[in-house]
Amino acid sequence: MTHWFDHAIVATGRLPLLLFLLAFIATFLFIRISVRLIRAQVRWWPGNVTPGGMHLHHEFFGVIAMLLSGFGLVALSRFDTPIADCVLAAIFGIGCALVLDEFALILHLRDVYWEKEGRSSVDAVFVAIAIGVLFLLGLRPLGFSDAATEIAAGPDPGTRIVAAVIVTANVVLAVITLMKGKLWTGLIGMFIPFLLLFGTFRVARPRSPWARWFYGGKEGKLDKAIRREIRYREPLIRWKIVVQEALAGRFGVPDLPPVLPVTPAALPPKVAAPNAVATAIRWRRTRRELRAVPTWRLPVILVVLAVIAAILCITLDESLGLKVDSGTLATVLGVIAGAMATLTGLVFTAVTLAMQFGASQISVRVIPRLQREPVMRWSIGFFLATFVFSVMVAMDLALAEPDDTTPGVSTAIAALLTVVSAFLFIALVAKVGTVLNSAQLMRWIAADGRSAIRRQFPDEVAAGEVAAEEVAAGEVVAEEVPEHATHAAVVPVGPPAVDSGHPDDARRIIHLKETATRGRVLLAVNVAKLQRYAVSGNVRFDLLVAVGDHVPHDVGVIAVSGEHRDSIAAHKVLRCLLFGDIHQPSVSPAAALQSISDIALKAISSAGNDPSTVVLALDHTEDLLLMLAPRVRADLLSTRATLVGGYRRSWADYVAIGTDEIRRHSHGQAQVHRRLRALYETLARRCPADQLPPITERLAALDQQIDLEWQVPLDRRLARAPDRQGSGSERGSVG
Repeated sequence: MTHWFDHAIVATGRLPLLLFLLAFIATFLFIRISVRLIRAQVRWWPGNVTPGGMHLHHEFFGVIAMLLSGFGLVALSRFDTPIADCVLAAIFGIGCALVLDEFALILHLRDVYWEKEGRSSVDAVFVAIAIGVLFLLGLRPLGFSDAATEIAAGPDPGTRIVAAVIVTANVVLAVITLMKGKLWTGLIGMFIPFLLLFGTFRVARPRSPWARWFYGGKEGKLDKAIRREIRYREPLIRWKIVVQEALAGRFGVPDLPPVLPVTPAALPPKVAAPNAVATAIRWRRTRRELRAVPTWRLPVILVVLAVIAAILCITLDESLGLKVDSGTLATVLGVIAGAMATLTGLVFTAVTLAMQFGASQISVRVIPRLQREPVMRWSIGFFLATFVFSVMVAMDLALAEPDDTTPGVSTAIAALLTVVSAFLFIALVAKVGTVLNSAQLMRWIAADGRSAIRRQFPDEVAAGEVAAEEVAAGEVVAEEVPEHATHAAVVPVGPPAVDSGHPDDARRIIHLKETATRGRVLLAVNVAKLQRYAVSGNVRFDLLVAVGDHVPHDVGVIAVSGEHRDSIAAHKVLRCLLFGDIHQPSVSPAAALQSISDIALKAISSAGNDPSTVVLALDHTEDLLLMLAPRVRADLLSTRATLVGGYRRSWADYVAIGTDEIRRHSHGQAQVHRRLRALYETLARRCPADQLPPITERLAALDQQIDLEWQVPLDRRLARAPDRQGSGSERGSVG
């Protein structure tokens, strides 16, 4: 360590720079601790310097230290005074830290030390530290040091011209990078010019001068810039603020509480903020369940692992020194590599044909089903990984000398991978067959729907108790149901918000500009987090869009009502919304009902003409509706999230989504009419009185439809008979 210090710091003349940097950092930390103690009014700390009642900012002492040390360095520049240079450099570092710590005050010409504008002081300190570290490492901005040497001592004019061109190019790239709003990339790129290429050729920040000058007529470029700003830069800025406030204290917080406390508005009774930890865990689980997994990610990871495994296995073979016939190994490896390449192509062809057939004959829902299947990603990734592994081992064998060891272990592992690939191929064929089977596909969709119900309505016990009490009593308890009541859980949302009772001019509308993901379909809402924001901010939130809605650019998504609506941070509210590409069955019960209805409509069409599939679809629809009925009502009776509205779907919505399209398209299908009647009558017996209107209304509509379509009395009587099997018997049957 001592040798490195003497060689890298002392011998190169960087000791004054090191002392400057250490003094700068130590002074900044000391002064920040000091002002935080003064702000906290710690009694044992000396406090501000106020001679004669006048407050002296510490930048005053910093300017004096910089003047004295700077004058000393200039005066001693012609003399060899290493100790004095080190002392003066340290004093200069102290003065710089004191001045830059109040950089915001100099910039704004007013005391903004603890306001939000005061963060620019910490930014300036970070920039100074970064530049000092780069100089300490021996780097020079834009290659000026090397270029100056080349220009001054170059053997010919060509060398000087090249050096000047390089410096000019670096300056131009640095200017472009800075004009694109990339401050850190531009500053560090001055010392590491390679970074300037990324800053120059990548898209500019949306509010940078470059974007204002050149992106005015290029909506694609501007949208890309906004998307990158939201997805990458804004999270980094939030973390930077966290680090800044951890070091320098919180900005934008008043030193003293206001003299007159604000009287909070009256809140609905029993309003409480949900548990923060439980809310975060639920939301994280919901995001993980609903996130779209890229199809390419797992195959790429497996191929990279195959490359690493091949290198390790080849090294192991060399250490073992095995001797096996190289011709036999080459043949085996060639067969394995060729088989894997063929198998991969076969899988791509088969999956593509399966998607086309399923989309045309069953439902377009088949395509996202196959895309999100893990067995498909594992199969393709494993086939490609086995191919790459075998090719690398074969290449090592081909390049080996006659006396070298042979890769026996690597060949055995390649054979083992081939066996595993064969089993994965069997699993893939079975899974494709399952997806192309409409009965299996609907069972799959219904399973996803039940999972979505449990996630959206986790209080199964409470729902069961409400339903049991009402069925036993034979009547509905007369009570006032809160208009926007629900429990505080992470749930996918429902229909547009109802009127919250506030006039439009008393509401603040939060608009959706760009999302961090490529999709703009609303998948879920963190209702519990919104409830916490509403309680802490003394406001109310009403959602203006429903789950499954594609939200266009700059459309209002949430209305904020209340006296303190302007104090709510829009980015925090928007983080409670999860967007994606498609409204799939795992997102919400409504999506599952829609998917089953789509399959039934395809089967009931003139091209399909398969009423048995429609009956099977209604079986799963009935199961989901029976599961939803008590939960929807228990959720309505709950009062744990009364400050968030507009996110709930009603019981009538679920009944309409699951059955109306099938009923309207069931012309001349007696089996479908009988199964629909059985479904409605089962729901009517199991639901309380306040959930009966949508069911009785649809029973009446079904009767009218049967009267219009069936003129023969026998056909009319048979079509009116409820039957779970559609045509299981003449009189029908309902359990």
